[in-house]
Amino acid sequence: MSCARTEALKQIQCCNFAAYDMLLYLDTHPEDKKAFKMFGELVKKTKTLKCKYEEEFGPLSQFAAASQDSFNWLDNPWPWEREANK
Repeated sequence: MSCARTEALKQIQCCNFAAYDMLLYLDTHPEDKKAFKMFGELVKKTKTLKCKYEEEFGPLSQFAAASQDSFNWLDNPWPWEREANK
């Protein structure tokens, strides 16, 4: 996997983790307006990062493949196949 692709995936994972962590906080602090705003920003950033990734590297999930010109979900090597090709 290319360095750019790996870095893009790491950014998505970090932002998604932060959004999910904020969601858990909001479960017990629903009145925290600042936290809710931050949660919204993290969700938006995660969505933007995913869209950018999919434009450059292809779909992240089977459902994202629906927005492609053809069903290319299986066109890329599986994660364990990538490791074997190193």
